[in-house]
Amino acid sequence: MRTDDFFSPTGQTQLGVLAGLVAGEPGKIDVAVDALRSLGLSDPAPELRGALWAALTHKSFLNEHQDLFPGLTRGLLATLQRLGMEYVRKRATVEIFRRGEVQTAGSLSKEVSLVPPGVQNWATRQEWVSQSCSVGRSLEGGPLPGRLVAELCYQVIGVLCLAGETAVAAALVGRVIAVEDESMGIGDPKTELQDRLKNGSASYEYQREGADHEATFRAVVTDGRGRCGSGVGPSKKRAAREAALDFLQRHVPEAFSTRTVTVARAPAAEIPSSQPHTRMVRRLQNLFSLPSTACPLLSQALIHSSWAYEHREVISACYQQDNQVLGFIGSQVLNYEHALAGTRHALLNPPDAVANLTMPNEVHENAFRHAGLASGLLLGVGQASLGISTETGSNAFQAVIGAVFVATGFPESLRSGWPQEWESVWQMVASEIPREMDPTTLLQRAASAMKLPFDFSYRFSGPGHAMQQHATAILSSAELAAETRIEGTWIIGKPRAKHQASQAVLNILEQLAKCKPAKALRSESEKVRSVGRFFLAHQVAFLAAHRVPVRRWVDARLFGMHWANSPAELLSWAQEADEIIAGIAGCKPSVSNFEHAFRAASELASSPQDAIEPEMAALLDILEQLHTPESLTTDQLRRLMHLAELCRCLGSDDPGVNFRELADDWRLLHREGLLLPRLLPSVRLSGRERAVLDAGVSAVLAPDTQASVEVLSSNPLRLRFLSGAPLHLTAVKRMCTLWSGASRTATLEPNERGIDATIFTTADPASAGPISSAARAALQPAALPYQAAVADLLHDLKNQLVAARLAGSTTADTRTAHLQQQLTASRHLDQARALTARLRSTTSLLGPAGTESVDIGPFLRQYSAGVLTRLPGRISLSIPDATNSVRVALDEGGLTAILDNLVGNAIEALSNGGSITLEWTADDDEAVVEITDDGPGLPPEVTAALEAGDRVRSTKPGGNGLGLLGVRSLLNRVGGELANVPAPSGTGTAWLVTLPIVPTAMQEQR
Repeated sequence: MRTDDFFSPTGQTQLGVLAGLVAGEPGKIDVAVDALRSLGLSDPAPELRGALWAALTHKSFLNEHQDLFPGLTRGLLATLQRLGMEYVRKRATVEIFRRGEVQTAGSLSKEVSLVPPGVQNWATRQEWVSQSCSVGRSLEGGPLPGRLVAELCYQVIGVLCLAGETAVAAALVGRVIAVEDESMGIGDPKTELQDRLKNGSASYEYQREGADHEATFRAVVTDGRGRCGSGVGPSKKRAAREAALDFLQRHVPEAFSTRTVTVARAPAAEIPSSQPHTRMVRRLQNLFSLPSTACPLLSQALIHSSWAYEHREVISACYQQDNQVLGFIGSQVLNYEHALAGTRHALLNPPDAVANLTMPNEVHENAFRHAGLASGLLLGVGQASLGISTETGSNAFQAVIGAVFVATGFPESLRSGWPQEWESVWQMVASEIPREMDPTTLLQRAASAMKLPFDFSYRFSGPGHAMQQHATAILSSAELAAETRIEGTWIIGKPRAKHQASQAVLNILEQLAKCKPAKALRSESEKVRSVGRFFLAHQVAFLAAHRVPVRRWVDARLFGMHWANSPAELLSWAQEADEIIAGIAGCKPSVSNFEHAFRAASELASSPQDAIEPEMAALLDILEQLHTPESLTTDQLRRLMHLAELCRCLGSDDPGVNFRELADDWRLLHREGLLLPRLLPSVRLSGRERAVLDAGVSAVLAPDTQASVEVLSSNPLRLRFLSGAPLHLTAVKRMCTLWSGASRTATLEPNERGIDATIFTTADPASAGPISSAARAALQPAALPYQAAVADLLHDLKNQLVAARLAGSTTADTRTAHLQQQLTASRHLDQARALTARLRSTTSLLGPAGTESVDIGPFLRQYSAGVLTRLPGRISLSIPDATNSVRVALDEGGLTAILDNLVGNAIEALSNGGSITLEWTADDDEAVVEITDDGPGLPPEVTAALEAGDRVRSTKPGGNGLGLLGVRSLLNRVGGELANVPAPSGTGTAWLVTLPIVPTAMQEQR
């Protein structure tokens, strides 16, 4: 390991960086340290102890105790896991290869694949892991799931690799392999059993047991004579192997005593071939400073299977073989080096999530070309005529790395002996930056979002050494009862063929996502246009029948939802989408569902609350420090009035008006104080757009001066409001920011002498199609009852403050009258403080919905435990299970505020006692939390208001109806929903809180 790799730019060791991400003492890791000492670990320094504490921390504990781990993230734990997993695979490859048996790449790969499942089996029996680890409350008090314990072991191995304690890590992996060998004695029991049965056959039956997060499988294997064997494992594959092993032990014991021992081959010799091959072997020998005994290995690394097949006599005489085995070894080495480099990078900037994707063949093939290895590669005549494919070049490069790795004695890392001449090659293959997802993974995400199953069919052509593949993507729509096919091109390599077909599908989806999709598709072939129509028709049909995961559709750029916050682009897309679906038979659009989807997508992009919340918080901070009426300034009172007017606007559904009519109102209201042009465009404005323009005019008006209005354009309508007096620039900017969030079609921007206003007109033409009509309707925001309730509180607060100022400023003739005035002012001020406190209590819901996520299962258990500490004795609470790991698109603060409101209402409803139940479930897109009680149920007027989307009038003394409206408002902003449903027991109240799931970045390759 190079010194400059082990140290960060500040000179701190990478291990020290990891230890620095935790705070306090490393907890209960002494048992783990003692166990690792038995594997050769010396007394660990404080840095290593801190790093081991981080490694023995499960993500559930991290979520609950972030204060103990100020810099640790779930993404960093996942990165450590991947490093540990790659080390296990590399070390298993070394141990199995060093046995010296004749091996093929297939047999080596099969034996190595048996080791990772064994880690879970072995780890569950290691008490030091469960005694030293830190897990969330939901996992305490019982046996830990095997998968969880294995994850912790991988994290420990990852830390040992970072610490340079690879000998300890190797000893740990060695014990796993020894246990596997001792328990099985046979490399693959299923294959051994099938061979022993000869012409007979064995059938396997499976039964799943246990919870989702710790599921186990029971397998029973039966032969034609009725003999059986059984086995249990964490997966079907493992259970089947155990069942086959049990069968052999019971019924074919001779399999263990008469196994044929494979004899190692004689030492291989270098291929006496062409000069380019020999020169390349010598060049590699000199480049890596290897002894001459390494030349046969380097020679083998450059033997393609096609050459070995055509020169069987030479291969046999030299005791050689093709480069497939070395290629497998090299792939494991390179995967580990890539993981190690990525982990070191992640330590300096811990990611929230990480895509643990191995390097694709294209990267290794590029390294093969860059290193100039092509001239030394031995190819058969047929393969040479076709050239060096990506797979061939990639495998040859990996084989060279495998040969160097074996020749240098299986070092823990190749970095220290890597030649400077190949530094650029190292940067390719051990890049710290995660690579982008392949086309098939991207297609899988998009298809999953719109519930469009897909698969591939393949065709093959050509000889085995140069076989070409052709993939066809098949997408099936249940809604349309139809399917479509998109073909890729002929290419060598099945994965590449699949990715090419996937990319062809993605290209069509990208065309459909453009601002002008019909125009984009017109330039394509009829087949592409047909597939584009299929995709759009499926989306239309799916929207008509289902609720969609809006966040995922926005991210996947489906149905134009990614344009929802850009009026011009959204309408452009919608108009052309109408053109596309117009000729599709049987396509039945649902305007209301389209409008709902576009509105929900707009809420995700931005919300009026994004500007209101900081202004509200700043004002409340000021008012909470208000001790006397005289300390309230005119500017503070004006800000309060502006905020109340804005919330009133957001909470109302005022009728629209023609701009000329609005101008007449201005002339009447402001008379000579506002100058307007005589000729004005006829533009229809919504009630919200009118309010924005009214706010702009009010901001430039000043006493005893004239303001003016200029029309800059009519489509879009652009106005310039100019003030005759100097304006307070900070106040104008603040006002423009607030009111620009009131409507997605209206903006205000300050200029040197006033304000510029822009209205993007969305009048609905008579010929508008269903998608265009829905888009236009969605751009006109609906009234927000929550904001109407906030406006009432702000109005009452303003009245109390004004009354306090008036009472305090009135001249008193007597001392008694003066004291009475002070008492009146004080009472009004007390009322203002009470209203301020009530408004403050709403800010947890009013504020922006954060960008963080939360693991719903452990969070609900933790939240329930907190509720139990304050729950009256007459009320019982059912605590949900943390069955699996599902992260929802809401931070802990927002989810706490939602549950506090709903659970708090349930507690108040159960004044005579009762029970509250929290449950949750999830699918691929959404999680649903159910909160039920067996109380008297919601009043009919509250239920009716919620169903109609109207303002909720509180039935509690002193209540303002903000709670339920705030919950619904916050959920809307993250793409969720609040629904009142019949209680399971027939009495009481039941709420369903629907939350979108955050797609995990750790997607496995298809």
